[in-house]
Amino acid sequence: MTWKAAMVGAAALALGFWLGRATAPELESELASVDSFRQALEDPDWLTRSYRFSSFLVGLNPENLPDALEVLEPHLRFLLTEEFRVLMLAWARFDAPGAFAQAQSWPPHIRRTAGGAAMYAWGFRNPLEAVRELSRVEDGDLQAFWATRLLAGWAHGDYRDSAAEYIAALPESTTRRRYITALVWEIAKEGPETLMRWAERVPDDSERVKRSVFQEASGTLAGVDPEATALWLQEHAGRDYAIDALVVLARAWAATDPAAAMAWLIALPDDAEQREEAVAAGFRVWFKRAPADAEAWLRSASPAPAVDPAVRFMVEQTRAQAPEAARAWEARIAGET
Repeated sequence: MTWKAAMVGAAALALGFWLGRATAPELESELASVDSFRQALEDPDWLTRSYRFSSFLVGLNPENLPDALEVLEPHLRFLLTEEFRVLMLAWARFDAPGAFAQAQSWPPHIRRTAGGAAMYAWGFRNPLEAVRELSRVEDGDLQAFWATRLLAGWAHGDYRDSAAEYIAALPESTTRRRYITALVWEIAKEGPETLMRWAERVPDDSERVKRSVFQEASGTLAGVDPEATALWLQEHAGRDYAIDALVVLARAWAATDPAAAMAWLIALPDDAEQREEAVAAGFRVWFKRAPADAEAWLRSASPAPAVDPAVRFMVEQTRAQAPEAARAWEARIAGET
């Protein structure tokens, strides 16, 4: 490259940079206009639609909100769930109660999605305030659905740890378990390590809640990385809140890699709590999915107390129709019981 070409290239770059700097404020101002928001709502290209839509909402404020709602009204039925969520997250920065109230005023076929998005945003910003408002909703179905959206926002906001305290204060019920499931699922989206550390921070004084959290976390994590989940549970071996989680892990792991699951389970110490239940649960899942493979593995396994739960399962499976086979399996039981 000659020095003249280099100079021309440098000049072009400088000109491009200057033009970018010169036009940036104008473009930013245009994207912040209500007219740009209207263009976004009418745009069939989802890439440019999303760009304009979000760019306007970054600057949403009490002054331009009425005009924005006016241009939004004809397009409400076509908004995606994600667009409602972005809208409500922007609105909740300055008026979360107003956003939720507006969502409830919209037609029923829009109210559910919009209200859920408003609860997500409110839970993200101020979850305890959102909980109080949600308790005033009279429609039980809507309240239950919006509660899961609130918890989803809560899980991704700055007050995540307080969500477990809120759930612990609820009476034991299917609702509480559903909330735990929703919360664990949302936190799992940020990675196994994040979920593990959060589950550990659940207060020990709410044993039933922490036990449910560990069960849900173990089942969720086992589908992603069963080996890491197994090592994690070993760190909490002997703790009451982690006992049931071993059985949950066994079932989930046996559904994807049963041989590895059974190898890990029978290698646990003989005094490991619920090892017997976990071995039985894991082998049962394997046998239901691939009976020939499960039986072949069990025949090749050396008799040992750790394997006995799987052998007893085979005794139960065969004794009605094949008593001779059942007696042969029974002879392989190694434990004294």
